[in-house]
Amino acid sequence: MKDKKIIVDEISTAKVSEISPGLIDFTPKKCLACGNKSKIVQRFFLLSQAPKMEGEHKKIKRILGEKYGLTYYGYLEGNKKVITTAKCPECDNEKMDWDY
Repeated sequence: MKDKKIIVDEISTAKVSEISPGLIDFTPKKCLACGNKSKIVQRFFLLSQAPKMEGEHKKIKRILGEKYGLTYYGYLEGNKKVITTAKCPECDNEKMDWDY
């Protein structure tokens, strides 16, 4: 059986509030590389299908990198179709200390 193509589309915070409200509270607090705590912008993406296997996570990372210049993402266990990312405006790092 052939894999379905995974589509990754950026969505607004308002849309996230409708489909995965718990993800709004999962916010980046500081950059783990430089310690910056200001002007970190959180972004949200909707996946065409929730990842179930490691290979699907790799595809999502590849798509995020090619389309948006991102490689790291997080999600809530209850809704893996909506993911979130953040990037430090000071050092361009994506690894954040997240507040749950």
